[in-house]
Amino acid sequence: MKKVLYFIFAISLVIWLGGSVIRNVIIFDLFVPGTELTYKNFYTSEIIDYNIYLFISASTYTSISYILAFLVSNIILIMERKYLKNQGWLFMSIVLFLLVSPIVIYNIYNDFSISRALFYNDLSFMSSDIKSTIFNRYKSNLNTILSGISYLANFTIIAFSIWKPLSELKN
Repeated sequence: MKKVLYFIFAISLVIWLGGSVIRNVIIFDLFVPGTELTYKNFYTSEIIDYNIYLFISASTYTSISYILAFLVSNIILIMERKYLKNQGWLFMSIVLFLLVSPIVIYNIYNDFSISRALFYNDLSFMSSDIKSTIFNRYKSNLNTILSGISYLANFTIIAFSIWKPLSELKN
């Protein structure tokens, strides 16, 4: 049972990380590099709307996978609480994951509110409110820095899981 939970956690975390990277590529493709987030002038309004639609659609998969990883990590924490003292890599991974979870859950909440506004209408509904919400989200230094920290923490969790530092030495 433990191996299945670890596998579900790992797959969910990798899907979330990969999906989040893809979402960032989609949204940052709209902007001119090296500027204060100005749209590329050769993109039509339809291309911008479709990229935002892809960004919001991908949030469904990434959000579900992160929520699943969060729930499984809590189950692992409860099941492995006796061994956390001996398995430093597991303790550090769980602490890092739980520390950055509020940042990711806040972003999931923002994605959900934008998704609801878009999916209950059709793509032609793409209003300036949705565009400005996404634009302001990526213009915010605090959100960008915190999201970067959460990515680094989750990549560190993957590294801890692979190399397992501070694990109990067996003779």
